[in-house]
Amino acid sequence: MTNQPFIGLHHVALRAPDLEQAVTFFQALGYEKVHHWHLPEYKIDTAVMMQSADARSWIELFDLDAAIPMQGVSATPSQEVATGALAHMCLAVSDLHIASKHIIAAGATRLTQAESLALGTPAVNVRNAIFEGPGGVIIELLEPVTFPLDRARA
Repeated sequence: MTNQPFIGLHHVALRAPDLEQAVTFFQALGYEKVHHWHLPEYKIDTAVMMQSADARSWIELFDLDAAIPMQGVSATPSQEVATGALAHMCLAVSDLHIASKHIIAAGATRLTQAESLALGTPAVNVRNAIFEGPGGVIIELLEPVTFPLDRARA
């Protein structure tokens, strides 16, 4: 396929009842905390991005109060869902606009419009959009981003 905008899996996002315990756990598995932020408009007191030892993948951690599209949280009052730890999966994309067209054509439903967010201090600027895929999987599309303590930068 020509003009393939999908690069690969970027991160998995998890809800954690005890954020610090989760950070400590993943640090024990070789992950390093590379950034943290809060976004009051999404009820995110603290979110953490952790990078794998090989610097190729990340785990994003949210507390249970985060008001973001995720599995286990109904989109409508009548929708029944099972609660689980997985918030969403994120695919790295080279072009958010083109990738959004591809994922919709493949059958996904758009949950958020493309948006640019400044996360934390120092600010990390991200551009993303969120979709619901088959079986209710929540998929974030994310344009390239570098975190301040990203091991790949060294």
